[in-house]
Amino acid sequence: MASLVLALLVSAYIASLSFSSGAPFRLLATATDKRFAPIYSSGAGRKTSPGLTQLTVGRWSGRQLPNAKEDYGTLEFTASAANAKEDALDDDGGSGDVMEGASSIGESRDRRYLATTKHPPSSPTPVRPSPPPRRPQSPPRRPQSPPRRPPSPLRSPPPPLLPSRPPRKPPSPRPPSKPSPPPRRTSPPPPMPAPSPSSARPPSQPPYPPGPPASPPSPDYGPADGNPNTPMAGEDLVTLPTVPDNQPDVYGQWVLKAVGNIVAIHMSLIPGTDKFFFMERPSGRHPDKSNNIIGYYNYITNRFTNVNYTDSVFCAGHTVTQDGHVLVVGGHIAKPGYSDGLKGVRIFSRRTLTLHRITNMTFPRWYPTATLLPSGKVTIMGGTVLPGSGTGKNPIYEIWDPANPTSLIQRNQSAGLVAKTNDIYYPNTYVLPTGDLFVLCNNFGEIMEPVAGAVRTTLPSWSNVAKGIFTEYPFTGTSVMLPLTPENNYTPEVVYFGGQFSYGWINTTASRLALRIKVTYDPEAQNYTFGDGWSAEKMPLPRVMGDAVVLPNGKVVVLNGAVKGLAGDGASGGVAKANEPNLWPVLYDPYTLYGGRMRLMSRSRIPRLYHSTAVLTTDGSILVAGCDRCDKYWWTTPGGISKSPTSFPEYRIEVFRPPSWFNVTAKPQIESLDPETWDPEDKVNVMQYGEQFALTYSMFYATHSVTAAVLVSPGSTTHSTNMNQRVVGLEILVQDMDSRRLVLKGPPTINIAPPGWYMLFLLNGDVYGQSAWVRLPGDAPRMDSFLTPATNTAASTRSS
Repeated sequence: MASLVLALLVSAYIASLSFSSGAPFRLLATATDKRFAPIYSSGAGRKTSPGLTQLTVGRWSGRQLPNAKEDYGTLEFTASAANAKEDALDDDGGSGDVMEGASSIGESRDRRYLATTKHPPSSPTPVRPSPPPRRPQSPPRRPQSPPRRPPSPLRSPPPPLLPSRPPRKPPSPRPPSKPSPPPRRTSPPPPMPAPSPSSARPPSQPPYPPGPPASPPSPDYGPADGNPNTPMAGEDLVTLPTVPDNQPDVYGQWVLKAVGNIVAIHMSLIPGTDKFFFMERPSGRHPDKSNNIIGYYNYITNRFTNVNYTDSVFCAGHTVTQDGHVLVVGGHIAKPGYSDGLKGVRIFSRRTLTLHRITNMTFPRWYPTATLLPSGKVTIMGGTVLPGSGTGKNPIYEIWDPANPTSLIQRNQSAGLVAKTNDIYYPNTYVLPTGDLFVLCNNFGEIMEPVAGAVRTTLPSWSNVAKGIFTEYPFTGTSVMLPLTPENNYTPEVVYFGGQFSYGWINTTASRLALRIKVTYDPEAQNYTFGDGWSAEKMPLPRVMGDAVVLPNGKVVVLNGAVKGLAGDGASGGVAKANEPNLWPVLYDPYTLYGGRMRLMSRSRIPRLYHSTAVLTTDGSILVAGCDRCDKYWWTTPGGISKSPTSFPEYRIEVFRPPSWFNVTAKPQIESLDPETWDPEDKVNVMQYGEQFALTYSMFYATHSVTAAVLVSPGSTTHSTNMNQRVVGLEILVQDMDSRRLVLKGPPTINIAPPGWYMLFLLNGDVYGQSAWVRLPGDAPRMDSFLTPATNTAASTRSS
């Protein structure tokens, strides 16, 4: 009997050791993805509402939604696995037959307080106070058959107002180059003024289904000033949240797509395709063992193709030309095997998928912004003559003209922009409905006439609501211009998200403010006004180096970046200057009441720090990639993170699907476009300005209809700056629900929607379907004659 008792005790002891040691975290497992189990034709797990007659689903391609019973293969993140199917080529010459898998399975169940410390902690698990009461693990269930409400396509019901406190006043600014902490705070600034009323809302949607609930309640995050000397108590702690990851139609979903061969430091959607153009800095860590620095990823086939090119395009600017190619300007100094690219002007052809250097600029440019104008010309602003801060603030901007593509025009930047910025790095620019250019860099902005260079007016300062906040590299923030729609009379509003304090360093908590301003033009007085100026609203988490993507429904997803630190490489070792990766997207609803516009979304497990990117896809999800300084950083919440398996660079490619993406049965699907608008040369339908444009569509339910239609330009982004992001609403002239025929009216002017390529989305409330490519006509000459393979320095491609 004694021996039996002893054996039982030994067995129990061994079992306890096995449990306490835990199993290593595995990102993906070969298993059925049960998150999709409830998502069938009845729509994201909801029961069909009474009275709704089911129609055919229409042209729902199936590629947007994985089979609920599909068994996802394990995706190994090693160089050998990336080359395992190198001989399996698609029609583009691509390879890498990888299955789409889920990258975010299970959320950390422990909430941890992160103390702001002066130095990195010696242990990954910081000392922390007792945790607060747990939040609810799931939001309240929605009604099966909600009551009908008046139409509203670009919004969902406003979430409850989030608590907000006025931020503390930051200490006196100190140069970012000094790592020593700033002096302690003194007194708080005055509270933020209430913002001016938001612009007119777009027309709205049929009532089914209701909008998702607000994020789980969360505490007011801190510290407000990021001062490492701030006492570690109360609001001076940063709390990383817990958000359910098993409710994609409420909090969105992350899906791991593939392993690319290029780090997406630069990413552009190639017009007319589902391919994304990638560029990076020279690196020896590629999964396929190559030394390529450019290539493209096919979103449909899930394969990557290398493109040979030997010009240094790292830290260039880029946008999309009027005829649908990608213009790449500036770059980096010469490196072994790569020529100097600082003056380069290049075009990546959407037809041949090759890169061509066609001329040089007058000035070297590192970190420039390229902006497509309504005329087809492109302004090239900012960028220093050599990499690194303090290497020459360029007081000249240049204009590339497709009518004379080998000779650029020079214009003077304004004295204010030169004097009141640091270096002019990646200024944020937006073409206004007047044709003028909105320019903001760091914390100074102006409106100018882009071709002549005349300044029309200076933007109000945000110092009264965001004292000490910088948004220029390395204090990098991100911005968007909200949709221009007939309902808001095409009135522009710009929103800045995050950034850093002027004294910020690697352990400084970033800004958590969203700063918004409305721009109104009086044609009679011929002047601009800005209402009450900038309004400030707190985001759920601080963020530096974020990316912001405007969805077709007008909402904005803010993602990527870090809670603490700066953009850039460390002084030694080349590691990141940022810490505490911000893995939680925020869904920003600009049409909801002030104080309740932010909702946390389900988190990724892959940090996206310095040199990360995000661009909208043709199905309305967001492709997320990049980060080439993703090796050494602080992460003080245990578990739940997947570090780069290839040291510094991050080659994995993800997609984030926002909640409305999952409402399958509400999606309006474009079935056909008017054949009389077909352009056989470009193989695209052409929408004329101010004229009728007809199409047919399908809906799952007979009582559903299209509530809005929008044009979305193809994104082109790097360093938290999207140089070609624009959403324009269209007027609906005719809708026949019996025949499912829709007649739209083209945009009223070329300033509201500059000529070029756009994705056309139809909306049913917040829900949108698969887009169709269309083109708005312009007078700029085509560049195809410049883009033959013979003009390329190295035009051949290699698949991997």
